[in-house]
Amino acid sequence: MPTPQSIAALATANVTRAYPHFPAHLVTSPTEDTTPRTLHPAFYGAYDWHSSVHMHWLLVRLHHRGELPEGPGTAALDAHLTAEHLRTEADYLLAHPGFERPYGWAWLTALAAECAGTRWADAFGPAVGAVERLLTAWLAKATYPVRHGIHTNSAFALGLILDTGPAAGLTGTTLDAVRARLLDWFAADHDAPAHWEPSGQDFLSPALTEADALRRVLPAAEF
Repeated sequence: MPTPQSIAALATANVTRAYPHFPAHLVTSPTEDTTPRTLHPAFYGAYDWHSSVHMHWLLVRLHHRGELPEGPGTAALDAHLTAEHLRTEADYLLAHPGFERPYGWAWLTALAAECAGTRWADAFGPAVGAVERLLTAWLAKATYPVRHGIHTNSAFALGLILDTGPAAGLTGTTLDAVRARLLDWFAADHDAPAHWEPSGQDFLSPALTEADALRRVLPAAEF
């Protein structure tokens, strides 16, 4: 049976392991330094970017629960969640506006929210600002949602952003835009073909993630 200690040890090992690494990066020059630590000094480990962000969230959550004493886990957080590293991550996001949209954005928002009140909180300003800027621009022009039960699922990401955005520092205007887009995309849906689920690549239920997002924005009587 996994314990908080074994989970923390696994997460720490993952976030500090640069390889194997699955980059989602377009290489434009043979001289470009594309090593994980160069591109993503905070989130270079755990195979890919969103997994690294999620694993950092897990460590901070354990810390909040009193299950992560000072040691290797907090040392990894101290080493990774610095102002300089998170500024580099923010700059990368702004330079690559489709990168990790929207799943990674949502988990970065969740990590920033989890760090509120901790010694890592102050470093997140640029990263949260980057997510807010990208999210606002995307919501304004995204005509259709992604309904597949994979990372690009729109309902899951926006639901997580609604849950964690206030503590992360997203503005009320941005959160209102999230709510409006969820209603625009999903409020008129009916007769979801849940009997077709799951698809062979799903790790989320398209129908349930949509319902879970709408419960956050619809009055109870309408939901």
